[in-house]
Amino acid sequence: MRLMYLLAVAAAFAVAQTGPAVAAPPPSPATSTPQAEIDAPPIPDNAAILDAARAKVVAGDTKGAIDGLAPYVAAHPGDVAAGRLLGDLYFRVPDFAKAEKTWKALLAVKPADRETHSRLGALYAVQDRVADSMIEFQASLPSRQGYAGLVMIHKRNGDLQQYIAGLQYDVERNPFDVAKWSELGQAQRALHHTELSFDAFNRVAIIRPTSCSARVDVAYALVDLGRIDAAITHLKACIAIDANYYPAVVNLGEAYIEKGDDDTARPLLDRALTLRREGTEALVDIGYIYDSRGDWKTAIGYYNRSMLSDPLRPEAYIDLGFDYNEHRLFPLAEAAYLKGLAVSNDDGRLHYMLAVTYNVQGKIALARDQYERALASEEPRVVRAAQAELALLPPGH
Repeated sequence: MRLMYLLAVAAAFAVAQTGPAVAAPPPSPATSTPQAEIDAPPIPDNAAILDAARAKVVAGDTKGAIDGLAPYVAAHPGDVAAGRLLGDLYFRVPDFAKAEKTWKALLAVKPADRETHSRLGALYAVQDRVADSMIEFQASLPSRQGYAGLVMIHKRNGDLQQYIAGLQYDVERNPFDVAKWSELGQAQRALHHTELSFDAFNRVAIIRPTSCSARVDVAYALVDLGRIDAAITHLKACIAIDANYYPAVVNLGEAYIEKGDDDTARPLLDRALTLRREGTEALVDIGYIYDSRGDWKTAIGYYNRSMLSDPLRPEAYIDLGFDYNEHRLFPLAEAAYLKGLAVSNDDGRLHYMLAVTYNVQGKIALARDQYERALASEEPRVVRAAQAELALLPPGH
């Protein structure tokens, strides 16, 4: 939700090259949090195994993580968290055959696991297996990743407009079908059509006012539209229905941060951590608060905890690198961004921030390469920022 401010500060930092940027923290991962589905924490028997694997990933030892995790997954084929993580690591190596085998083995035991279907959909999309990808993404619904995956594969297949038109036709014919409205809203969100996604999600909330997931989706769109107070109203309404609904609690904390009310936000984020012990979103937002108060070293501790909790998400790497950049610790900033790209190599924000880091140091050729990679981002604001920075680079590199 704070992406635009991050880009503005980073751009100013690249141009000035005369000391740390204005003390502003990186963006919160709450902008990319799956809102309706939160996985259960690891069961006690596998916690140590998963923690060890995640720590190795954060340290850049993906092979070591795989070697430690693979025997456990083979012996425990029904462990959803471990199977997903192992497949994720194979996917990022990449070893697509082993990733597919791992996820299929998990689905043989847990055939209704939507998150694993979504992962297979992404794998098949990378391999241009369009029909297989659509089947898996469809099987993952109503997960947010599944909706985003369907948009991506229809776009690649050249029939995105027909797909969106079909969704619009469905809601016109079935105006009280919340599943169809939700699908349309998720598709518009994936396309960054915020007004249209809000309209669709708001229809779901009107039809089912007691649906927490619908209210969180509405709030998410409202924050992107700058309507923070309205978002807070929806999030509070959800918490009144279910005080333990993690997405509502953590996003309410995020909304108060957007208002500049860190004192109200912090107890909510602490509450979120009681609901989900190592919630990556809450950890990064708490880091944000420490950053805003000038305590960047404590903030880094929270970012590192977030990375250990879920080393495959890019947000904590972005935050960590941003702090190192502000304090001109450029080798550490580079290391943070490169580790992030090792697990999320298509994230435009990481490419952009790494480009800024190179640019500040005068590594123009490397900066140009990363800005150009950022142009492929799905986030229009990242693309615009990268285009603007590319135009300012000196010629001849």
